[in-house]
Amino acid sequence: MINVYKIKKDLKIPMIIATLMSIPVFGDLMINRGLKPSMLILALLLMVMFYMLTINNLLRKVTITDQEIAVRSLGGVRRIPVREVTLIDGVTMGSKQFVTITSNKKHSFIPNSFENFSGMLSDIESVAKEEAIGEGFKALKENVVPRKSDVAGAWITVIVLVIVTFVILYQK
Repeated sequence: MINVYKIKKDLKIPMIIATLMSIPVFGDLMINRGLKPSMLILALLLMVMFYMLTINNLLRKVTITDQEIAVRSLGGVRRIPVREVTLIDGVTMGSKQFVTITSNKKHSFIPNSFENFSGMLSDIESVAKEEAIGEGFKALKENVVPRKSDVAGAWITVIVLVIVTFVILYQK
């Protein structure tokens, strides 16, 4: 069995649009605003961080096989062999849910922003040892919360960036 889970497509589209829309905003900030060097460095650091977080979200992927659970991100692939898993638990904070996987050497958090999150939970449960499944995971599996606020927040970011871009363009 090999199952691959990626970030929801509903989230990818607005993230890409927001990233593209932010280029003229950051460009105007760098060129036309006459900022002090310290503020320019801060803006540059924020811009780099924004792009890195976007790239990280676009690259995130969870692969579940009979032998391992692999979580890929910008920092590389974190592989957790199933035989080494000591605890799989779940955490819910409002509408944000996480699966926590603990092994002898590694820990991993998987948010509920992936496609078919309930299917991912079933796959994780099917490959894990019964004694490694925690009560929080069972409760999370029984009550998966759909995250509509992630998508709404991403589209709100796009709308704000469009407005800022128009203000910048028509200000001159």
